[in-house]
Amino acid sequence: MRTIANVFASLILFIALIFVITSCGRDVAQNAGYSWPRWRGPNGDGISKETGWDPMALARGAKILWNVNVGNGYSNIAIQNSRIYTLGVLLDEAQVAFQCLHAGTGKVIWRHLVPEDFMSPQSTPAIDGDRVYGLTYDGILLCLRAANGKVLWKKNLEGDFKAKPNQHGWALSPVVVGNLLLLNANSTGIALDKKTGDLVWSVADSKPSATYGSFASTVVGGPMDSKIALFLGPGTLSGVEVRSGKTLWSYLHGTPSHPVADPIAYENKVFLQLDEWCTLLEIGGTGPKVLWQNPSLCGALPTPVLVNGYLYGTNCPPEDIGQWDSWGVMSRFAMPFRCVDWTTGKVVWEKTMKSSTLMAADGKLIILELNGMLHIVEATPSSYRELSQADVFAGQNKPRAFATPPVLCNGRIYCRNYAGDLICIDVSK
Repeated sequence: MRTIANVFASLILFIALIFVITSCGRDVAQNAGYSWPRWRGPNGDGISKETGWDPMALARGAKILWNVNVGNGYSNIAIQNSRIYTLGVLLDEAQVAFQCLHAGTGKVIWRHLVPEDFMSPQSTPAIDGDRVYGLTYDGILLCLRAANGKVLWKKNLEGDFKAKPNQHGWALSPVVVGNLLLLNANSTGIALDKKTGDLVWSVADSKPSATYGSFASTVVGGPMDSKIALFLGPGTLSGVEVRSGKTLWSYLHGTPSHPVADPIAYENKVFLQLDEWCTLLEIGGTGPKVLWQNPSLCGALPTPVLVNGYLYGTNCPPEDIGQWDSWGVMSRFAMPFRCVDWTTGKVVWEKTMKSSTLMAADGKLIILELNGMLHIVEATPSSYRELSQADVFAGQNKPRAFATPPVLCNGRIYCRNYAGDLICIDVSK
């Protein structure tokens, strides 16, 4: 009997072990298969390579896995190894919190309070190995240990590097390239040693205009041995060799207001979305050449995405921008969401929506309207083809100021509003 009992116990233990191993395997596959380590994803283009998700999932309503308040702000999330990193103002603390949460549950793993700042952050963290970098509204740049939030170094853009402040606070997101941390610090492009925060090189906007400043982030393109950093300043777009800090070319864009959207680089061309017009530049041996310029995609809104030769994004006429004085007012405006031919600048189709942010994955657009309506749409120039949609709050009476782009990672879509609600929606197959 004892032998039979021992065999039975061993069998139960074996089955339990197999269950644990299988469950862990599923968790790794679901939670760690893809990453979104920085603003606009791995390549800074708003596009994910993820395919194992269900674009029809929203047709059944938003399946909300969790909703956690991370504090006021516009900071998006960065995800790696089943961990989410973001910033927000915790109202009960009246301080900015740099936070790490579990991607599957929303449980807070660690928080680091930044007592020097209590304004709503606008910048998205960047993860690099065992480090994570973040920037506050007032320009405090932090490097923390990703595992536990320990401060490794801290700098101030204005105090340490004499960067000219923006009228509406710092919004750029840091970008890691090799051993450098790149920052489009308003009228100055800055490269820091990512391990120490020490200045390696800087370049000035050749002709900064008298505007609010620049809110765009650095965009990097080109092969590893000749990477070019694009710094979109208040007056000038500059192409800078990452390795040396040498300015290779510049383009005076002349916008009367402040750049918000990042440049989009593809092959030897660069697209700029500005307040009153958009422009496609060809970068050649003699410098930038304007291929086309028109108002097809303009406005102080987040960056469009480029999919298979077509741009997708919200167009906001400049006359509407001047009427914004609150999210409540802005939410009443209908704005055309457009598909624009990359080569010609021609509007191919448009769909009336509220102000929208977006990303793309597997030939689909994931569009989040200001009012919290989430849409999954085919990325095709033929017409607007919606696959599914849902209210991210599932009808709850909550703040409707979704100005931060959605993020798809490992079968989940994350949406964050200004009031700090971070909602995780299951779209797995």
